[in-house]
Amino acid sequence: MYGSEGGVELLLLSEVLKQKLEETNRDLRRVYPPDVFNRDQIRERLQSIGHMDLAGRWDGEQLKKWLGQETLVGVDGSVNTTPGTHPHTLSVFQALAKGTRGEEKWSADLYTPLLEKEEEEGEEGQLAREAKHRGRLLAGLEIQVALYAIRNWTPRVVMMDGSLLHFLIDHAEGWDELVEVAEQAGVLLVGVTEEIGTKSLARALFPEQGNYSDREILFGVMKPGEAYISPEMDPAGTGLWKTVLSPAKHPQPVGVDGLLSQSDAREDLVRLVHTLTPAQGRGIPLWLDIVDQEVRVTDALVQAMVEQYIDPDLRHRLLVPKRSDRIL
Repeated sequence: MYGSEGGVELLLLSEVLKQKLEETNRDLRRVYPPDVFNRDQIRERLQSIGHMDLAGRWDGEQLKKWLGQETLVGVDGSVNTTPGTHPHTLSVFQALAKGTRGEEKWSADLYTPLLEKEEEEGEEGQLAREAKHRGRLLAGLEIQVALYAIRNWTPRVVMMDGSLLHFLIDHAEGWDELVEVAEQAGVLLVGVTEEIGTKSLARALFPEQGNYSDREILFGVMKPGEAYISPEMDPAGTGLWKTVLSPAKHPQPVGVDGLLSQSDAREDLVRLVHTLTPAQGRGIPLWLDIVDQEVRVTDALVQAMVEQYIDPDLRHRLLVPKRSDRIL
């Protein structure tokens, strides 16, 4: 419920909800006490199992010299799904590879469970299978445009939005092909993820506490421009290296990963990510942000596409939930 007071809109909460919020805050404070997350202590413990250094930045001329006559390519993908319950949904996928000289390669696809045979696995199993299928489909499209960029533009670097590990997990065959083609062409691959999802550092520092994640223990610990490397972070058997980088003033660092076979370029790739990231931004290289803005599948775009290309009777029978008729 909403109300207003003196021209200011207020959120009106029930007493029961207020109590629940206060209880949750107390519970979270008990699990995450401030004394445990002491910045200096965590820095000291991190440096006992790894090392922290300044990544440095290139100026414009240095960056041009490093790129030479080659281009930088950013790759990102996006998916959005119509509102509704299983199986009455339609997902729209787009992927884009964009080079710094104006090169572009798009790929797209659609997915709806309405065209699939129902499996005897219950709703939870069906939703999990659909989520896995969507992840594989999007990863496949991003790998597809990255392969096109390497084969047709021979860039210096292909920078992927998200950890390279997720491409290996979500689409192993496509990933193997991308690695082979990149290595043969001498094109560097690097991934940048704004959400660090690992727990290896947290387990090393707090073995008695299974709830903590690397994202939580790294928050606010690194200084702008610092990069952290530890053997604890490298995912075994993946052929990847990983670095944590604080490229901006934002307290949450990002993850940077690349191929072990290209580890000689590791320092340069981390410096490249740092150079391309605005100091006042959220920690993502500007070129990836530009690609993200262009490729993003918004709610408005999905709605417009469905209205334009799906026949009205099919649209209302299959894809428009009854709750959309509610009076707001």
